[in-house]
Amino acid sequence: MKNTGLRVALALASLLFLGTAAAGGIVAEKSTLSFVGKQLGAPVEGRFKRFDADIVFNPANLAQSHARITIDLDSIDLASDESESEIKGKSWFNVSAFPKAVFESTAFRALGGDRYEVSGRLSIKGVTRTLSVPLQFRTVAGVRTAEGSVELHRSDFKVGEGVWADPDSVAEAVQVRFKMTLKP
Repeated sequence: MKNTGLRVALALASLLFLGTAAAGGIVAEKSTLSFVGKQLGAPVEGRFKRFDADIVFNPANLAQSHARITIDLDSIDLASDESESEIKGKSWFNVSAFPKAVFESTAFRALGGDRYEVSGRLSIKGVTRTLSVPLQFRTVAGVRTAEGSVELHRSDFKVGEGVWADPDSVAEAVQVRFKMTLKP
């Protein structure tokens, strides 16, 4: 159970990053949503196996761009049944009461070149926070991808409560990484 706390924190970070990529949707089997956190100073990695996106991205008209990403929290993969069971519980994601995390964009902003920032609201465990996520859009051989990473703080969403709240055992910061392959 010691690795559970870190993995939960990492999962939280991953959720936030989903709000950043796709045009009309994503090709799920070619997209990844992962996270890294620290528990007792050691890195803990995980990923979400199921997430969906409704995204319209037009770099020539960013005001018309939007994204809604939904993450199935029950699909968390921490490579440990015990850790996955713990992170789905009330102290962490409370999946029975809050089965999904949702990111809804409010604005896209060009940063130059193929870099952008998407702002929006992320809702996890009944808590909604505003955040901005940097990302890079690329087209290679006709395949469009969006990729990036962002740091989240698990306590902002009440993830890791009770005995898991101590940042000395499970770090506050969770690095979320994503690579989304966009549908044509």
